[in-house]
Amino acid sequence: MKKINLNLNTIFCVADEMVKNNGEDCFGYEVSDSDFLIAAFDGCGGSESKKYKNFSGKTGAYVASRAVCGGVMSWFRQSRTDTELMQYIQNALAVCVKYSDKAGRNMGSSGKAFPTTAAILKGTEHPLGIIATCFWAGNSRCYMLDFGGLHQLTADDLDNGDAMSNLTSDGVMTNLINTSVPFKLHSKRFLFKQPCILISATDGCFSYLRSPMEFEDLLVTSLMKSKNISEWKQTINDRIKAVAGDDYTLCAAAYGFVSFADIKNRLIERHKLLNERYIKSNTDVQKLWESYKRDYSVYL
Repeated sequence: MKKINLNLNTIFCVADEMVKNNGEDCFGYEVSDSDFLIAAFDGCGGSESKKYKNFSGKTGAYVASRAVCGGVMSWFRQSRTDTELMQYIQNALAVCVKYSDKAGRNMGSSGKAFPTTAAILKGTEHPLGIIATCFWAGNSRCYMLDFGGLHQLTADDLDNGDAMSNLTSDGVMTNLINTSVPFKLHSKRFLFKQPCILISATDGCFSYLRSPMEFEDLLVTSLMKSKNISEWKQTINDRIKAVAGDDYTLCAAAYGFVSFADIKNRLIERHKLLNERYIKSNTDVQKLWESYKRDYSVYL
């Protein structure tokens, strides 16, 4: 079996909060041996959420995203057996309940206690490429970006359709991590045989854009305008921050590229096609989406 040379090139995160020191997003990323982890969490609190005195006056959503993130990072460092991840998350939630004050036991905007989404992606080197195992709950997402465009890997736990309709309608969250009712942690595994960029993101990164095509444009145009990874990271952050109306978190890991110039060179034709066919087109955006979503949704 011929081994394909796909090594981790870079891993980074961009994040910001709407209210300083009170953002309800959280993230984790780490590399160990032939594995890596990128994970984004969005505590579902809302402006009316009560606060817990025992947790320094923070909301349950704030506490949940950080506790679950800590549990996931412990899982990656200590276990990495897929079947054990749920137990690490449950243990983290149990700590939240154990140390919470009764007066503060509130519900977030989801109507549940200690609510948070999760988009967790574990990458593992394989003789044929990269195995990407996604775990998720809620509407935070994992993506893969390659020369064929941006591909959503995880299905939103919402009741209102596809990625385009989710931008304009207020869907009800049908599943998320919490301590009030049982929840499901979805999982799916992929094998990618070509160089690619893997992403975990909360909805603050993509839900304030006009279309899913614009999220790909944000990522790829930022790349084309940058001279190195640091500039790319900063440009992504600046573009999201300019439109976001919520906390946002995006973690990314690039595999299989020779250099930063190689990342740009492999995506330059995609950047041209994206602009000509979707971004600068005068065609109705819904019609553009019908064409774009065939490749965007190919892994769903």
